[in-house]
This record gives sequence, C-alpha cells and structure tokens, in this order.
Amino acid sequence: MRYLSRNKVYQKIDADRTAKKIYIFCEGAETEIKYFKYFQGFSSNIDIIPIPNINGQSDPLKLRENAELLFLGDEFNPPKLLFSEEYKDEVWFVIDTDRWNESDKIKLLKAFCDTKNISRKQWFVAQSNPCFELWLYYHFYVIRPETSLVVEYASFKDFVNYVIAGGFDPRKMPIEIENAIMNSKSNFQTENNQPALYSTEVHLLGDVIVPFIKTQLDKAKEMMSSNTGAS
Repeated sequence: MRYLSRNKVYQKIDADRTAKKIYIFCEGAETEIKYFKYFQGFSSNIDIIPIPNINGQSDPLKLRENAELLFLGDEFNPPKLLFSEEYKDEVWFVIDTDRWNESDKIKLLKAFCDTKNISRKQWFVAQSNPCFELWLYYHFYVIRPETSLVVEYASFKDFVNYVIAGGFDPRKMPIEIENAIMNSKSNFQTENNQPALYSTEVHLLGDVIVPFIKTQLDKAKEMMSSNTGAS
C-alpha cells in the first residue's frame, strides 16, 4: 500500500489560543516524538505537544521531574509550559514496561498522577508492554505477536521493524491510528494491575486525539485511496 506523506495531505492548521493542549512526555527521544508530531496541525481545536526525555534520562520518575520543572519551574528556572484546567488540557506520560518493572518507578509515576487528579482527571500514564513499538505493530496487525517469533530477534523493536514492510515510517503511517486503537483494545489484557505482555494503553491517548482530527484523517485516507487507485 502506498502512503501520502504528511505534508502532502493539506496545509498545516494553527491551533487556536483556546485549543485543548495535550502534553505528551515520551520515554523515547525519536520514534514517539515523530509519531505524535504527525498529528500536529490537523485541527485548530487541539494542540499536540510531544516532549522528549532530557539527556537520555528516560525512566518514569525522570519524566515526572521534567514535567514538574516545565510546569512549575524551580529556583533557577521559571515555568515554560502553561497548564489550563479551563481548556481541559491533559498531560500524558508514554512509557515502556521493559526494565522499569524492576522497581516501583511505574507505580510511583501513576501515584503522582493520582495526586494531580483529585479535582479533575487530566494527568495520565499510557504504558506499553514491552515497549512503544507494540503500539506501532497494532497499526497493521489484528492479533497479538507470537512469542515464538519475537524471540528470534534481538529486541521487540527489531521484530516490529521486520514484520512491518520497510519498517514503521512515522512520517506517513500514523494515518492508521484508528486501526491501532481497535486492534490494541481487542488484545488488551492486564496482569497485576498493569498491561500484560503484548498489551498497550496508548489507545487511551488515541481515543482523546482522534475525535479532534477525525475529519482531517478521513480526508487524508481518501487522498491515499485515490493515490493508490491512480497508481
């Protein structure tokens, strides 16, 4: 299947001053950032702001510290981000399970979000087990990965790059986000109050984003279909 690159779909739309902001603190510094940036400018009513880790400090508590610094500042730095309850802004931490399950770091991050959500739920964790690449996998696959196949590769990321022809291209393929939401939900399971292996919570974040960009997504898919038919 051929894809139109993001910049060939339509002109970018600037977010309104009163647009809902979604701040996404990403464990990864590249793939996740590029993925969520794809949706920037789809709608004037939502402003999607992916934020990478700082200097490779990607554990859940470091992401929390980064969020606190950017929203609250400290004695040396003024706040750099504005969080509005009026416009129902949200903060999301997109994290992997991987090695962070060896300590209570994930649990502590979720507890931190709970303290922020006393009056209104606006702080969330989207955890993937084992990693964010599982979310990419569900853009194209209806069933869960088979462990017998996954273990043939050095990492789950390598497995996903193999089973997606040409590897996942964040410049184009996020257009399949609705498929990913559906496939992720149908395969979601929990174990010990967190996502079981081959389960991801990123569909929860997708459910927030898609209603704002649905019209633009449909237009992009129409253009993609026309481009494929003409080739």
